[in-house]
This record gives sequence, structure tokens and C-alpha cells, in this order.
Amino acid sequence: MLRDGLRFENFLIGTACRSCADPYCMVGCPVDAIHRGRHLQIVIEDHCIGCGLCAANCPYGNISMAPNLRRKLEVPDPGRPGKTVKVAQPKASTCDLCDAEGNRATPLPRCVYSCPHDAAKRMSGEELLRIAMASNQSKL
Repeated sequence: MLRDGLRFENFLIGTACRSCADPYCMVGCPVDAIHRGRHLQIVIEDHCIGCGLCAANCPYGNISMAPNLRRKLEVPDPGRPGKTVKVAQPKASTCDLCDAEGNRATPLPRCVYSCPHDAAKRMSGEELLRIAMASNQSKL
């Protein structure tokens, strides 16, 4: 989660995967590396080849490409002709609610769990709207 994003009332909507109802990011993955998890979260498997299609398809910009340290490729070393060097293959990355394997009964995102002030919460848009509207009603 990035501590940046839209502001709604006195809430900061951190940039994180929104686990869309109809996720465009899942369309067209050439190696079927992106799917829904147990809690309907978006999960990107380690066999992702780093093509970036899912990142390009995400309308919110919440998928980024990161080095996959579990998959290293041998490529020609540009500084030493005839030699090779190992580099981490790119991999798509997004919030998987810290439960990519689906081991938890309820997801527990580390960003929420580790917030020292209990300021981070994971909620649906409807829940946020309900809280903001109740806050507005109490101000009247």
C-alpha cells in the first residue's frame, strides 16, 4: 500500500489493489499467472513472466513491476562480451491481502495489522461511504 491517494472527507484512500468486481488486470495474461484468491483478492503467481499487460490494464495503476528474486535469468553481460550475468526477472506485484495462498479464514493485511495508531483499515467503498455520511450527519 502506498500512503498516497485520493482524499474523501477526512480519509486518505491509500493506493492499493481494489480487487475489482470485474478486474481488467486478469484479461489476457499469456501465462495465466493472475487469478482470484480465496478472499477474491488478486493473486499473481511466481511464474509471471513480467510482460506488464496486467499493469497496463489496471485502470487504477495499482500493479507495479518488481524484480522477482525467486526467478533469476542468465543474460549477456553488456560490460563483458561473451560473459553472462544473473538478473531477477520482472514480476507483476499488487496487494494480495497478505494471503496469496489462501491459508487464513479472514485476510489480515500487514499494513493494517502493523499500523501503530490503528489508522489503517481495509474496507469496501460502501463501508467508507457509510462512515463518511454518518460523520457528516453528526456535524449537522
